[in-house]
Order: sequence, then C-alpha cells, then structure tokens
Amino acid sequence: MHDEEYALAVGQLRAALSREFAGLIDMTDFPSAAPDPLRESAFLTRALAAKAASLLTDREPDEAAAAVIDGVGDMGIDAVAFSIATPELWLIRAKWSDRGTAGISAEDADRLSYSLRLLTDLRYERFNARFQHLAARVDEVLTSPDCRIHLVLATMGDGRMASDPESVFSRVLAEFNAFGEFVDIRSLGLADLYAAVCQDVTPKRFSVTATMADGWVAVHHPYETYIGAIAADELAGWYEQHGERLYEGNVRRYLGMTKVNQELVGSLVSDPDHFWLFNNGVTVVCDDVRPHYFARRTAGQPVRLELTNAQMVNGAQTAASAYHAFRQDPDATAQARVMLRVICVKDAPDGLTLSIAKASNTQNHIEPRDFIALAPEQDLIRADFALTLGKSYVYKRGELDPSPATGCSIVEAATALACAHRDAGLVARVRADHDHLWRSGPDGAYSKLFGRRPTAHQIWRSVQLTRAIGQALEDVSGTLIGRERALIGSGSLLLNHIAFQLVGHDDIDEPGDTWQSRANTVAGRIGTAVPLLRRLLDDLYGEHALLARVFSDASRCRELAAAALDSLAEEGLSSSPVLTPPARRLCPSRRRRSSVRLLVDHRRITDGARLVFRTTTRPEEQALGDWLGEDPRRYLATWVNDARAPLIWAVDGERYSPSALVMRIWQEAAWAEAPVAVQGVRCWVLPGEGTLVDLVEELVADGAAGSGDGASGS
Repeated sequence: MHDEEYALAVGQLRAALSREFAGLIDMTDFPSAAPDPLRESAFLTRALAAKAASLLTDREPDEAAAAVIDGVGDMGIDAVAFSIATPELWLIRAKWSDRGTAGISAEDADRLSYSLRLLTDLRYERFNARFQHLAARVDEVLTSPDCRIHLVLATMGDGRMASDPESVFSRVLAEFNAFGEFVDIRSLGLADLYAAVCQDVTPKRFSVTATMADGWVAVHHPYETYIGAIAADELAGWYEQHGERLYEGNVRRYLGMTKVNQELVGSLVSDPDHFWLFNNGVTVVCDDVRPHYFARRTAGQPVRLELTNAQMVNGAQTAASAYHAFRQDPDATAQARVMLRVICVKDAPDGLTLSIAKASNTQNHIEPRDFIALAPEQDLIRADFALTLGKSYVYKRGELDPSPATGCSIVEAATALACAHRDAGLVARVRADHDHLWRSGPDGAYSKLFGRRPTAHQIWRSVQLTRAIGQALEDVSGTLIGRERALIGSGSLLLNHIAFQLVGHDDIDEPGDTWQSRANTVAGRIGTAVPLLRRLLDDLYGEHALLARVFSDASRCRELAAAALDSLAEEGLSSSPVLTPPARRLCPSRRRRSSVRLLVDHRRITDGARLVFRTTTRPEEQALGDWLGEDPRRYLATWVNDARAPLIWAVDGERYSPSALVMRIWQEAAWAEAPVAVQGVRCWVLPGEGTLVDLVEELVADGAAGSGDGASGS
C-alpha cells in the first residue's frame, strides 16, 4: 500500500472497529478522567484483539469482546479465544498504531512465551480477574488430548516479524513441539484485518448449481422439492467458492476437525462408494430452482439445478468435510455421492426456513456404545452379575445406573477392564477417545476387553479397585499443587493402570480374599506414584510437556508405566511416605479358601504329578497352537503342594500360580488380543482325571471342603 492507502485503510478499520465493538469492550478499568487519546488507544487495541478472535474462531462480536483480557495482570495476552467445537486455544497479542506501523518486539515475544509456560503448567492464578472468568474453559481445552495452541500476533503493520522476536518464538516452538505439533504462530497484519472488515459489508447472496444423475425425484406440493444425489466433489466446490457463507441458514456452523468430521473425511477418502449409505446428506433451501436437462426433460433424467439465493440448513459438517477430503484425494471424493434435498421457499410463509433447519438438525444421535447393546455377551454378563453376585449390570444407554453398592454400568466396567489390561497403550487410546472402548476389530478395545467374556467376579473387583483408586487420588489431590495436582486429572487412567499391574491378576476370579487384600494395600498407597510420575514426566518429556497429550500417547504411556513400575518395585511401594489415608476397603466378602488352597490342603494332587496346559477358546487355540507345537515342554508343568505357586513350568523351571503361568504363556506367545485375566484352574489338566476345577468340584461334592469353606473353582 502507498501512504495514502495506508491512511485510508487505518481510518476505515478504526471506524469499523468502533461501530462493531462500541459498548461491548470492557473499559471500566479506565477512570473517566483518563486522557481521551489513552482511552481511545486502549479501546482500539482491545477491539483489534476482539476482531482477531472473531475472524479466527467465527465468533459473534459480543462473544469476541468477552475474550478480551487486556489490562493489569494480562501477562502479555490481550485476548483468549476458543474454537467453537475443537480443543483449540487462541492467545492473541494485539498492537494498534494510527500510522499502521505496529510490530511485535522481543519483549512482547518473551512475555507471550512466559504466559504460554504458565498456562501449560495450569498456573492460572498468575492472571487477572478477566482471565479467571475464562479459566474453566481454558482448563477444558488444555486437558484435552487433542489440544492445540495458536499464538496470534494481530498488529497494525505489515505482519512481518523482526529477527529478535522471531528467534524467541523459534525457541518456543522447538521446546513445545519436540514430541509433535502443539503450538504454532500466526500473524495478522493491517492488510488481513482490513480485508476482514471489507468482507463484513459484502452482500452474502449467492447461487450454486447441483448436478443430479439418474434416479432423482421431484415433488411440487406444497413446495417445489428435488431429492437426489450429487458428487461429493461438487459439494466441495460449493465450500471452496463460498466458505462459511453456505451456513447462514444453518443452526450450526462448521465445527472444525472434530472426531466425527475426521471420520467423515476418512470415509470419503477410503470408501467413497459407500459414503452415501452412512451419511444423512445435505438440505438446501433457495428462492428459485431452474432445472437444465442434459437430454430428455423428464424427472429422473440427469439434470443440473441452478439454485438462486441458496442457504444450507443442514449438512455444514458434510460440506466442509467434502472440501477437506477433496484436498486429500480428488479422485476418491469425485466417486462419492451425497444425498441432497432442495426446497424452494420463495412463496413460503415466514419462519418455514427456520423450522426446516431445526427439524433437520434435531435427530436423535446414535453413539458407538449403542451398538454394543446388541452384543450377546453383554446379556450373559448381566445374568452372571445377577446370579453370581446378586448385583445389577446396566449396558443399555438410557437405563438408570445402579447405586455403587448394588452394581455398575458397562461404562464403568469397560473403563476398569481397560485399566487392568497389560498394555498401557490401551488407556492412552481411551484417554484420547472414550469411544475407543466400544470399537471392535484388531485395533479396538472392545474385542480386547470383552472378546473372551470376563466373569462377574473379575468385572466387579476391577470396578471396585478403580473406585478405590479414584477416591485415594481425590484425597491426595488436596495435598498437592501445580503440576502434580494437574497430573492426577490427566493421568488418572494411567495411575489406575499402574495400580492394577501392582496388584496383578492372580486370583481375581477366585472367591477368597487374596486378590482383594493386595488391592486394598495398593489402593492405600497409590499416592506415592504421583510425585514419582511427575519426576519421570519431567525427565522424559520436559517440564512443560502438555499432560493431556502425554497421557493420550500410547508409546509414552507404555514408557511411563514401565519406568514407574520398575521404580515402585525397587521401592517396594512403601519406601516413600504414604500420601493418602487408607483407602476404603473393597467390597468385603466372607473368607473362603481358593481352589488351589483347597487342593493343597487335601493333598488331592501328589507332588511331582505332571499337568498339561489346554486352550479353552478357539481364538486362543488359533493364537497359541503353532507356538505351543514348536516345543512340547511349553504344554507341561509339574505340581508341588504350595498354595502360592504350585506349578513348575517345564520351559524355565520357575514356579507360578495356575493363572500366572497361563498369562506367562500368552506373553511368550505374543498373543496381542489376550484377555486381561484368566481362570487358570480351568486351563490345567491332570491327565486321566480332569481340570483343577473338576478336582475341586469332586472335593466339594464329597464334603471334603467343609460346609464353612464355601470353596469354588470359579
């Protein structure tokens, strides 16, 4: 721009900001006696920050004005804005200049970098009262595993950065993005901001064309309506040409790359032929429809519809996702079809368009969990809960959850089983996306957790331990500050996983209280793992690594869990001061002898007897068959009458409990889909006499167990 153009642009931008944000920007910290130039400059700086927030996050002026925190204690940030539906945080630094020459200094860069470190450490108390009104929303974003932070420099200059502040920001990006892109820098100069206010006054009427192939239908009463399919790349072209203006009549704007929209893009790219089967399509209203036929002027024949003054009242997410898919793979997107409904509302009464928009966007939402209600194993688990424990198990969404003492829901059960799983990467995936619990197939959690149906005992005890750990962590959080306290929130699933690994899976299905006793001990001392985990985090990933991202990364959670378990094993879990009071005991039950204890007490199996391992399910046989066949010793164990570890494995000569040896076999065979626990007494056979469970049942039937023991082979 020339000097005259700069002066004109500055003057028009000043007028536009004054009109848009007059009465919306909080100026109460400036006394009435403050000099007018000082007050006006402060207002324009804040209005500039608000305009940047509006431009970047598609917020209305009042919402953008509420994002402004400029004033004493702002720590170098003039506005804090949030994306509409994605966990993105926009930290805006604004600089107004009447001459159009403002820029960012090295001091500005240092202050913004310092503020960034405070925020990632959740040190909100350092910020002013205006920030505190936004703190809960900031916390929600920063504790999301998909969090992104944008440092925005909105200046009345050319938008170019000097070398000194550029060096500061380069160091910041290197520090925070060492383990993946998390922070970026964006600049808005005078030209960008001037273009934005010019666009605000541009008329928003537009027309689009829709090409329908064979099979479309037309209805002419009560309003002219066309229903058919269009190519997804044509829909992408609408978005490319008109952007957010497509959604003026939609009750929802484009929500960004949410999980659902990422799946839409993935479906368009990977399976375009079936996309229209799984998508609700797009609804458009317009003032006029002009059909242009390619051949015969007959309904159902290929036609191009010219839609005048069109508004998309449903399908904002589909249109934008089609655009993003087209940018990834134009050929695949061109193959996909999207259902389109066009309604001409030229002569319709006032309010019809709004009614159509509301009706199109208020359908009942189906969640992945809903499909699990059809799985037959869930009904069997509910019956097992009722018959074995006398408790309730709820697995259909909409049913009331039972009280904690009387049962649990499938959500609580699945979360507990995920924490109990040997792979810490599983809790990371659940932390990143809770719906991962309900996904089947090789990469989903559901198959790992419920593929080999867990017993009511296993689920209930896992849930009880999760509850006890949760209470212990809640108690200890009151004694902590800063990063360690924040760690409990973001790292609760990993802390639960660590607790389960310390307790182990031996005897979890046994009716005695051996497993429960170990669980009580670990729950009472889990607080010692919190400062340990903090130290490991700092050592491995740096003092300012975003906790939500670390605890949502499978490889990092595996690394952290392994390091924590090694350290806790060396310390015996008790060498550090106990930070929590003793946890509430898990559901007490009458002391009963376990199956192995019963066999040992009655010397039912002689020392030195040879036992044989057997698989109990088809998936297990498929996973282990070849590996077991490579060395017959892998099937064999020798019995010794020791209730703690009665089996000596022929492969390594080490002693194990029945369950522990089965899980060792699974581990050695690298069975990735192995369950989290097993009833080992069902897997070991005394040749000619049956499994260990069979032998226990004989003792019980003969009365050898004693009426007060209540021993069971379950």
